Amino acid sequence: MVWDNVCIETEEGIKHCKLIAVHAGLEKGKGVEEQLKFLKAKDTRIPKVEALSGRKSVWDIPEELTKSPTIVVSGHHAKLHIEGLRLIIDQGGGLEENPVAAVVLPSMKIGRDTDDLALVRIIE
Repeated sequence: MVWDNVCIETEEGIKHCKLIAVHAGLEKGKGVEEQLKFLKAKDTRIPKVEALSGRKSVWDIPEELTKSPTIVVSGHHAKLHIEGLRLIIDQGGGLEENPVAAVVLPSMKIGRDTDDLALVRIIE
């Protein structure tokens, strides 16, 4: 999914960015449009799509997206990792005993579930 004009708080103030949400991330060395085309096609004949199943190959933001501010948000890695505009928000990793996490934009506050499923706490 791709959205334009998403706001995010940075050290320099509010920044207007494009946001790309993808399961694992985007490969640094391949064209972004080509990768998004494969994802949108939902072609199950393609044996391995890195944006869905990659690990180290999709951790960083592709170079072409650094030219205009673009947030890349994903899960898949079973980690909560926020570095600049790269947001990996899969702290739960699909495991029941791990908390589910979310990042609230534009504030960049992190929300996690608690033992009481009726409550969500926001970490300031």
